[in-house]
Amino acid sequence: MKKVGTILIIVLLIFAVTENSFCEELAKEETAAGTVAYSCPVTVMMMGKDLQVNFDALGVYVSDSSDNPFNNASVRILGSGLVLKGAYTEVGSMGLTLSNGDKVFSVYEGKGIGGNKLKGKITFTGGTGNFAGITGEGEFDRLNVAKPAMKGTTQGYTKNRFTWKIEKAE
Repeated sequence: MKKVGTILIIVLLIFAVTENSFCEELAKEETAAGTVAYSCPVTVMMMGKDLQVNFDALGVYVSDSSDNPFNNASVRILGSGLVLKGAYTEVGSMGLTLSNGDKVFSVYEGKGIGGNKLKGKITFTGGTGNFAGITGEGEFDRLNVAKPAMKGTTQGYTKNRFTWKIEKAE
């Protein structure tokens, strides 16, 4: 009987240790903040007093914290903006390529807040490698420079704040 009790204790200890390792596999929620600096050509279609803008921007994400896995990621942003009756709205998608080659994808939408400023929401839609299954959302504030370096282009930066997690399989 003593042997059965010892085996039972060992099994319970193994279960307890295994159960803890499963809990460690589940991702905790993390927050991050940083800046995306970008440059791109723009295509503008005038529609009387209104207009449509399309762009394909390239840039880099620099995190406020160097241990953020998104730090120094290359960025591609495809977006489209519309000015109707003086109000600006924009939607688009963003792909980050991390330094290890993993990719993270998101969509965004924003509203103009005067001049070259935009404020909006980011939603993560997926990723590859270690970032497969990423979810999360956040906010951004964007500023395009008033005088771009070259006609037909835009340059600027976006300040991002977001929360993300990756669901791990149990």
